[in-house]
Amino acid sequence: MKALICVAVIALTLFHFWASHKSPRRWYLGGIVPLIWAGTLAFLFARGSIVLGRDWAMLVFPMLLLLLIWAKGQHAARRRENNRMKARDIA
Repeated sequence: MKALICVAVIALTLFHFWASHKSPRRWYLGGIVPLIWAGTLAFLFARGSIVLGRDWAMLVFPMLLLLLIWAKGQHAARRRENNRMKARDIA
């Protein structure tokens, strides 16, 4: 079971990196994994599995990391898009 969870986490991380670097027109793709994480946290909170005082690091750091990856990917995609537009203007 632990191996399956590790494979799922690796697959979601790779998908998140791929989706975060898509063109700015598809900015929402990078938000899929943070939404899944937020939904998982909401589910765990509703079941009483999360105590805010004890589990704050599990709530803050992964979400912050996912959002930073998304922001960095969008910045890179915008820069790539601007370079393409400049190349078309020059040609």
